[in-house]
Amino acid sequence: MDVRENNSESEVLEANDLYYNMAKTSEDENICSDVVISIEYMLKQLPPINEKSSIYRVSKQLRHMNPKAYTPQVISIGPFHHQCDQMDFKVAEQYKLQGLINFLGRIGDKKINLLNDDAAKIISLEDLLETGSLKTLVGKAHSWIKEARNCYAEPIDMDDRKFLRMMLVDACFMVELFILEYNTAYFSLLYQRMTVDIFYDLMKLENQVLFFLLQNLFYLIPTIPDGPESIIDLVKWFVLRNWSLVGEYKDSPLQWGNTQPKHLVDFLSFYLHPPPNRMQQNSERKKKRNFLNLFRVCLCCLRRKADEEVLLPPSITKLCEAGVTIKKAKDAKYLMDISFKNGVLKIPPLHIYDDFKLILRNVLAFEQLPTGSQSHRNKYLCQYVIFLDHLISTKKDVHLLVEAGVIINNIGGSDKEVSDLFNNLNKFVTIPNSTHYDHISKDLRAYCDGWWNKAKASLKHNYFNTPWAFISFFAATFLILLTLLQTIFSVFPH
Repeated sequence: MDVRENNSESEVLEANDLYYNMAKTSEDENICSDVVISIEYMLKQLPPINEKSSIYRVSKQLRHMNPKAYTPQVISIGPFHHQCDQMDFKVAEQYKLQGLINFLGRIGDKKINLLNDDAAKIISLEDLLETGSLKTLVGKAHSWIKEARNCYAEPIDMDDRKFLRMMLVDACFMVELFILEYNTAYFSLLYQRMTVDIFYDLMKLENQVLFFLLQNLFYLIPTIPDGPESIIDLVKWFVLRNWSLVGEYKDSPLQWGNTQPKHLVDFLSFYLHPPPNRMQQNSERKKKRNFLNLFRVCLCCLRRKADEEVLLPPSITKLCEAGVTIKKAKDAKYLMDISFKNGVLKIPPLHIYDDFKLILRNVLAFEQLPTGSQSHRNKYLCQYVIFLDHLISTKKDVHLLVEAGVIINNIGGSDKEVSDLFNNLNKFVTIPNSTHYDHISKDLRAYCDGWWNKAKASLKHNYFNTPWAFISFFAATFLILLTLLQTIFSVFPH
């Protein structure tokens, strides 16, 4: 009887274990199945990587350094800040709508030519809408929606109606703004209250209108007498007239016919390139270096030579102590045309205005674009800023550059503030493995490491760094000479 009871209990336990295991297995399968379905849904919702994207949000690290440098303060262009409920943006909407009205007048049957006609010839809004120019414009722009959406690095949470409306109002305003700026009298009449603030906001990466939209709209305008022939000429006039960093250098190192800019920030980056001949020389150096690297890898050589490393220049103070002459490159056509020859370092003048920091920060942010559309640019501004960052380490370096006429500080502030400006620009940006200025840095270090230049630098740093140190050194030298002469005359009295 006991044996039967034990067997019965054992069978019940086994049955319970089997049921539990089956239930557990079923539950595990359900969990796995649910997770698979959930992940599949997430992956399907993930937007594809778009290499054509050219407008994206600035990283949190960069924004934290200077939030106002990346966030529009007065006028919103594009979708990223379109939904903001700031009162300043609402006021600016009136300017944008007025720009749209003016643009419609240019493409309608009854043309408005603000460059030549009197303001009295502007027809009423009712007459303008009756021409059907708005309907025609919307019909043409509808085919641009897909291409425009693909230019943003993230999906835009707007339906096609809202997106098309925003795109047209912003782009028409921009074209009209450029045309009116071409004729200063009309521009000051319509936008004089917000001119500077508008210009500052238009250079911010998150606040861009796509260049192909500007170009398509410009094609709709009949030929403007004595006006620009292309949107490139029109935007070039606007940029060189209003943004001082590139306005000092009228020529772009790039040929406009070969490459089209994506937007205004990209347009600015066209001026922040080394000279064409220097870019070609740098390309040849890279080819030689790549061949040498391949040859060393084949020989299993793991040790890198010093000239392969990222080279950084000494500071301006150390260069001056070593006998390097710092000169302003008076006839430089390009901002980045820096050269070093025969102990003379020539740097094109750098005019620091209020927009200086805004332009540099936003172009630097654009150079960090993770897609492939920016690969041909090689982060030239980043290279330039890194080079200047190491030339300028202290306020003394800034003072020496100001004395040489290289830095022209038009906004006031101390040399320390200018030094901090350059030292903070390249934070949280991706530094390239090699730069366009490596050969200059190498030559500068070789010059400073020469035994005679090194000795001069040591003397200047240790004995001639202050007037009192120089006087003390001269007095000590004079006493030694007197002592030596006294010894000679005591040994040889006659």
